[in-house]
Amino acid sequence: MADLRFCAHFPFSDEARAWVREQKLQLDVTALTDAESRLRKAFTSGELKMEAGALDSENRLQVMSYAASRLILAAWGNRWAARRMAVAESKRAHEYLKSSEDKRAAYADKLAKSLGLAFKSADASEALGDEKSESAYLIAFWDYLRFAPKDVHYKLVNGKLEKGWVRISDHQRLRIIEEAVRKRLEEPIPPLKEPDAEVKRIITRLETLLPRENLAVTKIEMKDFPPCMKKLIDDLRGSINVPHLGRVALAVYLIKAGLSDEQIAQVFSSAPDYNAETTMYQIKYARGKGYSVPSCATMDTWGICIATCRCGSPVYYREAKHGKAAAASLGLRTPHMGVSEKSTQEDA
Repeated sequence: MADLRFCAHFPFSDEARAWVREQKLQLDVTALTDAESRLRKAFTSGELKMEAGALDSENRLQVMSYAASRLILAAWGNRWAARRMAVAESKRAHEYLKSSEDKRAAYADKLAKSLGLAFKSADASEALGDEKSESAYLIAFWDYLRFAPKDVHYKLVNGKLEKGWVRISDHQRLRIIEEAVRKRLEEPIPPLKEPDAEVKRIITRLETLLPRENLAVTKIEMKDFPPCMKKLIDDLRGSINVPHLGRVALAVYLIKAGLSDEQIAQVFSSAPDYNAETTMYQIKYARGKGYSVPSCATMDTWGICIATCRCGSPVYYREAKHGKAAAASLGLRTPHMGVSEKSTQEDA
């Protein structure tokens, strides 16, 4: 018999999908209405709150709401909407896994198995001997490379790797599971060719929530942006989740390029996990600190350098392309601006 609470918390799991097939349930108006509300919350806030469902009927409705939301996304075919939902659903899954009830039920192990992930207890592993560690788990390095967040702190060079296994903490284990959920939900949804009239009406209403980008650079034209910055902007436009340090670098570059806080926030609005209040705060913070644009070496360390420009810093790219006079006319000749890159990284 299916664990309905597990299915409600993780409706994308194999167990939840099997339960829906077994029950042969039909998506009714109630499920579609709840699905529209679910999508609307994810689009506007980037978050889905945990539901304290104690009754089977409440848990059943959560599963059906999720199934209906997937049907709407399949009929819609909008990439931003699908990725926005993937981020929101994976974050909610993470919050459930941290809850005391889910910990007692060992749902993390159950969900990890559903996602094809296998963790070992670090203390019980013979492969790494009796060495004491604050980390609680081991994960095969190939799974670590696939599902570790795109963050400098999760780079394999900063981890503890021995004999094919990476030591991780419980916090890292849950973040890796979250990333595995997000990647699963970002997989292409088979298109729904003939949605009914109600689904079409829901899509029409939700389309008003899509981000509207207006990138108006006042100092540097897009054709003169360095490849790394173009790539970050293209990823955001494609609703690809840009790592935090990449966002810091792009925000600082756009500040130096002459964009207003509102224009910069608009650039980030296509991010699947966009939050207007948080984004604006971080932009204002970076502007107030007077951060410099990170050097090419630092960008490479962060994993966001994509070309060999031989210019030392993204702010020198225009100079390398058009000559010193062009860059000097924009006041972009001094990349450090009296603030070290180390302070930029630490505050980020």
